[in-house]
Amino acid sequence: MSEHESQSPDHEAPQPAPDASPDATPEPQHPVDAARIKVMATELKEPNIWLIRSIAGMLGMEAVEGLFQRTLEIEAAGGMMTKEGDRRRTTGGVFFLLARDQMTSRQRRKVFGLPPRPLNTKKERKPPPPPKPPKPKPAAIDLAQAVALLKATLSVDPQKRGIAVMKTTIIGRPKQIKKLGECTLVVLGQKAPPAMPKGLPPVPDTSKATIAVFIANKQWEKAEAALKADEKDEIIVEGYPVNDPKNQLTGIWAQSCTTKGIQRAKRAAEGGSK
Repeated sequence: MSEHESQSPDHEAPQPAPDASPDATPEPQHPVDAARIKVMATELKEPNIWLIRSIAGMLGMEAVEGLFQRTLEIEAAGGMMTKEGDRRRTTGGVFFLLARDQMTSRQRRKVFGLPPRPLNTKKERKPPPPPKPPKPKPAAIDLAQAVALLKATLSVDPQKRGIAVMKTTIIGRPKQIKKLGECTLVVLGQKAPPAMPKGLPPVPDTSKATIAVFIANKQWEKAEAALKADEKDEIIVEGYPVNDPKNQLTGIWAQSCTTKGIQRAKRAAEGGSK
């Protein structure tokens, strides 16, 4: 009678894994306590009792007891995540992982069998998509096109235009001043335009443009006194513009007129009163 046949019913030989690859030289088998294995499987909530028996037959009951206790300690400390980190391992899964780590490669083949190996373990890298051709930049509008577009707006039906209130602001120091009864006419030239946002057409030449402003005397008198008191002060006028593009003339009917100096003094007074 062989060694395995002489064992008692409580100590049965481990069953080899169905997909294990037999080696030429058999591994020595340890006695297995089937009743104790069943208790361990119950506490581990592991249905594959035969696999625990196979591990015990390969490593011995003493080693399996150590693995069992280590598994319980890991579970008490919060368990162990899978390799991918997307979920927690089962208690039995922790036990089997510890057992695999304690075995030689030959023992692992005997108990767990060869791991599945696809024909090509390397993932084929998808070729990077071809670079998208850069979007062509829209052509900038030149001055001639801008003027043509402005003229084209004259053909828009007045009934189809939106209605807007137009107000303009000028800041400068007039040199030509003419009093006209209840109002005063001041004349200024136009400075070169500031830098415009990218994409806008060029601004027409305004070096010969004229700005004529009608200001009510009541508003002008305060501004005039401020200009005389400070030779660097400038008026600030907001009003309704009327354009004569043919003569590069803009007339403005002032709604308000003040100066930079008056505004500074006003802000200082408001700040001191707080």
